[in-house]
Amino acid sequence: MMLSDILQIIALSALVFFPLGYLVQRYLSPRYQYWKNRLLRPRYLKSDGVWIRDDAESQADK
Repeated sequence: MMLSDILQIIALSALVFFPLGYLVQRYLSPRYQYWKNRLLRPRYLKSDGVWIRDDAESQADK
């Protein structure tokens, strides 16, 4: 097998697999995200609001 044959195989596989990868990603991405969110813990912190101490207002009034 010569170098030109290897380069042709690489080019052919790139022409085939890149478009297929985009199509599969578009089709499977919403389903994958749904099951990932259902089964795995979130990797980010969720905002629960702002904590305000009760004595902060009384110290500011003094």
